[in-house]
Amino acid sequence: MSEAFYKKPLSGLMLLAGAIGGPYMVFETDAGKLAAGGLSQLVGGSTASETSSGSLSSVNFGSGAAGSPSLADPSGYMINPATVEHDMHQPAIHTLQEVLRFDIAPGWVLERFPRVSTVLADTQLDGLRVPLVTGTAPSDIAGTLTYSFDRYKRLQRVVVQGMTGDATRFMSELQQQYQMQQVPSLGGVLYLLSWNGKATSIVHIEPAAVIYADSPYARFKVLIELNQAGLEYGLSREAQQLLDAGKRTQRW
Repeated sequence: MSEAFYKKPLSGLMLLAGAIGGPYMVFETDAGKLAAGGLSQLVGGSTASETSSGSLSSVNFGSGAAGSPSLADPSGYMINPATVEHDMHQPAIHTLQEVLRFDIAPGWVLERFPRVSTVLADTQLDGLRVPLVTGTAPSDIAGTLTYSFDRYKRLQRVVVQGMTGDATRFMSELQQQYQMQQVPSLGGVLYLLSWNGKATSIVHIEPAAVIYADSPYARFKVLIELNQAGLEYGLSREAQQLLDAGKRTQRW
């Protein structure tokens, strides 16, 4: 996009929010409300180089100010990482290697991220959701990151939902680290990691509904869900529904 476009914060933010989540994203999330308010401080002058479920409450750790209790989808924080300053609403950069680990505790999440939303979607797990930006290149991801802990505060599940312009680099890294196997599929690519013949982790990458030539960061939708080995918790309901729906429609 042109430099002039990004100097118009209202237009830029409305397009980014709308492209990711449609009218719901624009009017029912923090990003949409900020865009609708035309807050110019969110976007600088440089050029540019997920549906979640459950009830959420948002807390601004570090500022002491409570966020909006009506926040229903923190993926509204998916913003162009190359055009913003890093404050409470614009997340700093974190690599996948840094955040996709199972030695993470709830305290680490609260200390590392200035804004954390609690997720009440799974009665067996406590969730903490944060904005995620992995870099400023088209091969990076902008979206949300959700950690799910059991009653002993052990991390059981990590989920990334977001957008990317090129999934080749991080998919290669995930394959090497987790030995995930590609499944022949339509409408994108699907990778699975199984335990005793049952899928326990999934990566699904599919083209965005509309791909714009001047939007190199939002060409693909990304879902990464990693679970601890074993079948105690397994895939989330959403990931299992995705797999089941694809099988029913013979997409894979």
